[in-house]
Amino acid sequence: MYTSFGKVNDRFGFSTSGKFRCAYKNTRSIVIGGMTAIGVLIVLIIISVTFVAVNIGDFSSLFSEALWDIIFKPVGGSPAGQSIANLGFAISGIAFGIILLVIAIIVFLIIVATMRMGQEYSFRADEEKFIITYPEKMHRVVKLNYEDVTGVTYEEWSFIFAPKCFDITVKTKGGDLYFRFIHTGISKANGIRETPFNIIRERIGLVNEDEYHYIDKSAAEQKKTKFR
Repeated sequence: MYTSFGKVNDRFGFSTSGKFRCAYKNTRSIVIGGMTAIGVLIVLIIISVTFVAVNIGDFSSLFSEALWDIIFKPVGGSPAGQSIANLGFAISGIAFGIILLVIAIIVFLIIVATMRMGQEYSFRADEEKFIITYPEKMHRVVKLNYEDVTGVTYEEWSFIFAPKCFDITVKTKGGDLYFRFIHTGISKANGIRETPFNIIRERIGLVNEDEYHYIDKSAAEQKKTKFR
């Protein structure tokens, strides 16, 4: 549990740091784009397979007709020969489409795995401020003085293939900050208390110390009952 309450903090003053992960900004668009590309490939393959299935039964007669045209009508085009060529192109297209589909699925799975890991943020907190350091490539550090924070809101967010997240909004006098916090195993079960943003909630008075001690005591009693 992320908290600024506790006997150690009361005696020596509160200070902590850690890391958390947030989802990529365009997660939904990337998933939709990937699924659309795979869907288009599947449709094209189905169309090609249907064309081959419809025409494959006539292949022997087409071949005989094309051979007849080659022997007795060497001048001019052969409709049967063109049909065989179209059939060959369709079969080649199916093979090529399947290869592309396999590659697309592999690439999509790699992208999904990367997205589920998200981006790593770090934080440092004490009794007066909460500092968030964004991923290195963003070149951004935000310093939040608790006295400037007016609220913290959150709601569950989920999307197919994407990680389960909390959409967290930190409301300040200078504007709102948004974080799509990727759930840990314990935050899925216990909610916002198991995120670093619970510290902000405590420092601005959304959670009082009596509530923390009640939760902490209940958790300890549950653990003790579990091991009896």
